[in-house]
Amino acid sequence: MKKSIVLTAALMIVILAALWAYMTWTSPYKLPPVSSDVPWTSYQLDFSKEEKSFRNAKALGEKPEPPVLPLTSEEAADRAYAYALSLSKAGDGKRDERIRYLQEAVKLVPRNLAYSTPLRREMAAAGQGEAFVQFMDGLKEADLPQVRLQKAMSLVDRLQEPTIGTASLGQLSYLSIEVLDKVLEDNPYDWMAHYARGVNNLYWPVGLQRIDKSIQDLAFCVAVAHSFADRSPVLWPKAYTALGDALVKKGDVKEGMQVWKDGLKRFPEHEELKQRVQAGNGQAEQIVAKERGMEQFQRPAPDMTDFSVIWNK
Repeated sequence: MKKSIVLTAALMIVILAALWAYMTWTSPYKLPPVSSDVPWTSYQLDFSKEEKSFRNAKALGEKPEPPVLPLTSEEAADRAYAYALSLSKAGDGKRDERIRYLQEAVKLVPRNLAYSTPLRREMAAAGQGEAFVQFMDGLKEADLPQVRLQKAMSLVDRLQEPTIGTASLGQLSYLSIEVLDKVLEDNPYDWMAHYARGVNNLYWPVGLQRIDKSIQDLAFCVAVAHSFADRSPVLWPKAYTALGDALVKKGDVKEGMQVWKDGLKRFPEHEELKQRVQAGNGQAEQIVAKERGMEQFQRPAPDMTDFSVIWNK
């Protein structure tokens, strides 16, 4: 009798755990409202420092002198960044040197995405994705949203590795989402974290029921883009494109097409939006299936995590 009671209790625990896991997996995110009462700074979309660093790098010319290490000022960090960028034409032969100078710049100013983005991409190209995460974890300010964002994107970068199977693709993507969840726990309005989490979920197979979560985050991003129409024009059309893709992937082709049309009306030169609207309802699902996947886990485009397009202008 006691054994039967124990087995019954154990079975109930397993059932309840499975039910809890399913509800957690499929339950909607708790997103904050987008309103005029929320200041622009809450969305973490001020890239003025990155833009300044990029301008400074361009001003130093094609062959800047390398700064003395270790770096002691933000001016020196900008010079290290400029020097690393100047070595990009040298190919793999100078990769270790580029990484070394970028790491020194990130150590000094970890919140500057202009430094950490090329560092992450260089280390990813060298097969050092795990080492990048360890490096970021070792920073004194490892809890900064910019640091966590780069860690999340490093996990997405690893999805490009050809040896990784479907199960591992899902695992890496979910680990990336967990990092972004932590960013949003600290600041529910962080736009980049919402966008990255929304796009992460967008690449999952429809049958695994992540698409509604993707739509939530991407709708939030588009709402912010609508409220702040005069800000961040590089990012806004990406949000319209991704939200339309998510709706089409769910099967709401008409709604997705309308989002693309709204985006194209605001950004008539954006190629991805133009391609989708011109293709029409009949080819919408084909485009989304090719780029985002439908019933299989799709590897994101390699340039999805390249933040430098924001300030590289």
